[in-house]
Amino acid sequence: MRTFKFKPTNLLLVMLLIISMASCDENTFFPLIESIPCETPETADPSIINDFECQDNLLLPEVEAVLNPDESGANTSRFVGKYTDPTGAWDALIIDFGAPINLSSKNTFKIKVKTTVAGTLKAKLEGGTSGGIEVDATISNTANWVEYSFDFSNQFNQNHQKLVLFFNAGVDVSGSDIYYIDDLRWDTSTDPCVGVEENLTIINDFDCQKNQDIPEVELIATPNKNAINGSKFAGKYVDETGAWDAVIVDFGAPINLTTHNVFKIKVLAPVAGVLKAKLEGGTSGGIEVDANITTTGEWKEYSFDFSSQANENHQKLVLFFNAGVDTDGTQVYFMDDLKFAEVSDPCNGVIKDPSIINDFNCQQNSTIPGFLVTSIEENPDPSGANISDSVLKVTDNGTEPWDALIFDFGGPIDLTTTNYLRIKILASRAVPLLAKLEGGTSPGKEVWGAITVVGEWAEYVFDFSDQASANHNKVVFFFNGNQNDGTATDVYYIDDIRFAEFDPCAGVIPDLSIVNNFECQQNYEPVCCIPFEIIANPTKAGINTSDAVLKVTDNGTEPWDALVFDLGAVINLSTKNKLKIKIWSSKAVPLLAKLEGGTSGPKEVWGAITTANAWTEYTFDFSDQAAANHKKIVLFFNGNQNDGTAADIYYIDDLKWE
Repeated sequence: MRTFKFKPTNLLLVMLLIISMASCDENTFFPLIESIPCETPETADPSIINDFECQDNLLLPEVEAVLNPDESGANTSRFVGKYTDPTGAWDALIIDFGAPINLSSKNTFKIKVKTTVAGTLKAKLEGGTSGGIEVDATISNTANWVEYSFDFSNQFNQNHQKLVLFFNAGVDVSGSDIYYIDDLRWDTSTDPCVGVEENLTIINDFDCQKNQDIPEVELIATPNKNAINGSKFAGKYVDETGAWDAVIVDFGAPINLTTHNVFKIKVLAPVAGVLKAKLEGGTSGGIEVDANITTTGEWKEYSFDFSSQANENHQKLVLFFNAGVDTDGTQVYFMDDLKFAEVSDPCNGVIKDPSIINDFNCQQNSTIPGFLVTSIEENPDPSGANISDSVLKVTDNGTEPWDALIFDFGGPIDLTTTNYLRIKILASRAVPLLAKLEGGTSPGKEVWGAITVVGEWAEYVFDFSDQASANHNKVVFFFNGNQNDGTATDVYYIDDIRFAEFDPCAGVIPDLSIVNNFECQQNYEPVCCIPFEIIANPTKAGINTSDAVLKVTDNGTEPWDALVFDLGAVINLSTKNKLKIKIWSSKAVPLLAKLEGGTSGPKEVWGAITTANAWTEYTFDFSDQAAANHKKIVLFFNGNQNDGTAADIYYIDDLKWE
């Protein structure tokens, strides 16, 4: 038998060899891992895109398989993907499925990410016959593995072939940002309708209350979401050729209209036109109600009052889009939230205000006994001075000098404090307008005025303050009074007829060439940055006898504190571009005027307050800014100086452009 003897030197060599082998980094054995063979083969799971181990069902050419740098928390798998984000703001990892992605049931995309870079992770579906759609997630945890989910459930019936991932979307980077990714897969979306109770007053909301089938309408993701409709799904309807092509909802039994009998529908329409809703198909005669679609390209809700049918028998609801108009068969309408609602009175809880004669909504505090043809109608121009829903249409015989519109209170009008008559009018031409009080124990009182604004709403005021103690029951208006040069059907729209207290600014039309006169033309708002207040003019003399001015308290020890006026829009300097300002100051100081706040570079013009203890007007020439874009005027009193006190006072007034 042989005996082996180890010399100390041999033993040392063996130990060094063992230590050397034990200290080898695992990466030495896996310098570049393109794919990891499975010790136990698995059946391919098509819902898994790639887990960088046994389910590498789609290769990601820009991603390198590496050992997991942190086998803990949300991801303890052995191998993961390593992706280095290129420099461009919209460089992306593109996963091409080569065929439509099956999103019918599993339509939430999930991915695990570990990175040291915070930012937006954007997932986008594209590359098929459907329009692209994006969903964002925010990466904020830069220490651990985190799984992110992207809900594409509204694409369940759409056609996409590519999944595109933008890491740190929209941000230019150095090209060295590393993202470790793993377990890219499609998962079943949470059913939002679990636990939702059936509500049969809802016909179809295309989400959880699909209580009636609408065969002509396709379920799609809601386009152009806004405050009126932010739901996930809506219906798509293509209006076929023919003036009376229709959407028919067949209930198969009498519709219960006993309490819920106002039909409501949200519509996103491509064209303006009439939307006609019709009830039919039962033992009762058919009935139609129309709504005018005037807004296109955004969601609006329309209501159809069928309260007269509470006890009738109808089984079908028929909708005619662009009723009566032949179309080319390509107009696409989107609809949502079809339902029957209870009749709601918008005037419930409104307290009568006797100072309002009539607003043709909830304050109809007088009767209209006739003499002129009138009808309460939808406001034809809800903008500017009048955005209310309902107004009065008045048809005046312009060939009759003294035909009149009469409002009868049925008792004495209280004029003790509210004795200025105000009325909003939308007219097609300028004409004389006579307002008259009569019908009580006091003699009639007339005040002449004139309609001066054409084509838009304007408010007119009639001073009846001398009738504070008088007794009148009626208000009478003579349109085109004492004239016969009109037509037999002159039309005026009127609204918000009321008595109010004296308002010196009533009827004043904003003049944007006036920055601010601190009375009725306060068109640019002082917004900062030194103390200011509107006060009574302390020195009504010389060039300024107005009642109100602005008192400015400037810290004269701060060279650059400023008073800022903000128009909130681009200042029109095309023709009027010389800034004028009246100032009363106790001392002469430098004054800097500056334009800024728009897309153009700031512009400064230096001047000086040269007169003390008297109102003086100063001018700053900005004519070289005629085509510039500015929104703010900035004034630096005693600019670039610090020789004042902490409470230097200046009075200013009548800032304007000439």
